[in-house]
Amino acid sequence: MVREGLALAALAGARSVTGYLQQAFLWEAALKSVYKIRVHVFDRVLQRDLGFFEGNDSVPSGDVAYRITAEASDVADTVYSLLNTIVPNSLQVIAMATQMVVVSPALSFMAALAIPWTSLIIAYLGQRLRQISRNAHLSVARLSAYLNEVVPSILAVKANNGELKESMRFQMLALDDLEKLLRKRKMKALMPQIVQALYIGGLLLFSAGSLVVSKNSFDASGFLSFIMALTLLIEPIQDVGKAYNELKQGEPAIERLFDLTRFKSKVIEKPDAVDLDSITGDIKFCGVTFRYADNMPPVLNGLNLHIKPGERVALVGPSGGGKTTLTKLLLRLYDPHCGCILVDNHDVQDVQLKSLREHIVLVSQDIMLFSGTVAENIGYRDLIGKVNMEQVENAARISNADEFIATLSDGYETNIGQRGSLLSGGQKQRLAIARALYRKSSVLILDEATSALDSKSELLVRQALERMMADHTLTF
Repeated sequence: MVREGLALAALAGARSVTGYLQQAFLWEAALKSVYKIRVHVFDRVLQRDLGFFEGNDSVPSGDVAYRITAEASDVADTVYSLLNTIVPNSLQVIAMATQMVVVSPALSFMAALAIPWTSLIIAYLGQRLRQISRNAHLSVARLSAYLNEVVPSILAVKANNGELKESMRFQMLALDDLEKLLRKRKMKALMPQIVQALYIGGLLLFSAGSLVVSKNSFDASGFLSFIMALTLLIEPIQDVGKAYNELKQGEPAIERLFDLTRFKSKVIEKPDAVDLDSITGDIKFCGVTFRYADNMPPVLNGLNLHIKPGERVALVGPSGGGKTTLTKLLLRLYDPHCGCILVDNHDVQDVQLKSLREHIVLVSQDIMLFSGTVAENIGYRDLIGKVNMEQVENAARISNADEFIATLSDGYETNIGQRGSLLSGGQKQRLAIARALYRKSSVLILDEATSALDSKSELLVRQALERMMADHTLTF
């Protein structure tokens, strides 16, 4: 008895260990696959044209973030479910089907007749679940995009007494998400019951028919063996059906993820594009015409402009007049519809994108800072390598940023918060200018970059830029 008990305990222990190893292996495989998908999708997002992120047909940043985070996690659940179900249950299906054929080919053929119509019903239900799941994904994506828009703008909400309005908007979006999610959960709960009812009905019909067919075919033990094999066949088929439903439920997430990767870029780098070691800053716009969409009027129409090396040019005009568009075209974030842009007599379409943007630096009116330290933001260009602190401090001094950096608790190692939330508007602006000066590019573009500075700081920055850019092209 003791020996048998120890044997049973050993078997139970071995089963627990193998069960754990199986689950660990499957989750590792599922999560690693999702990690690779996330990296691939994000890399493709970084390669998308700027037009994907702005304009009438742009995708909200919150939606993109939701796809890469939450929906990628849904993909992991789907992959795990498939791996955990398909392999072991397929083996059991093959074994039981073989046993049935050995016992009675005729009854096996009769049982197989139920497969087509049950498969059609499962496929129809799967498509319904897929559509319902897609609607649920879209509703929660809208909710995520809304939060991503409102939370960073909480100052404007409070200053305009918008709390009640935003609360009502959130309730509408959250209620829509609740309704879509409930439909998805109810459909998911209903499908196994429908499938089980189909199998039970099919089994009853088959049992009645098999009694007639097998009356004179084989003995009771053979019939019992066949029924046992059929019973053991039904459960793994049901599990495979559930895995199919999980796949249909996860398909919208997979589809929305890979929608981010399927595109044809309008800005294409030529295979023989040149790498410019340096430029003097000679810039020419030759008959440039550009519109953001085919159904919109041109922002630029036949523009001719020549900016000479070392020249300071101020572009003046009404809002929406195309000043920022010039910068986007020069950086080749868009290509003009007509005309060409030359840098040192090289058409920008013949220059490597990385090389072109290495020699042109932009300080935008929309301040772009990142979570991290002051030094990391100024030396953003060298984050992959090593930030040159001497160069960081020099850029901060010239931009007059060292004045407020000295008052921070950890100086250059102070964390500035998400998007520089711990800094004032003027401090953010000076930090952005310091980052531009750190790069030591030949062409510096200030797109209303001094708008948030007080008169004293603006004067100091302009004086510093005069000294720094004495031999460079500067555009305001």
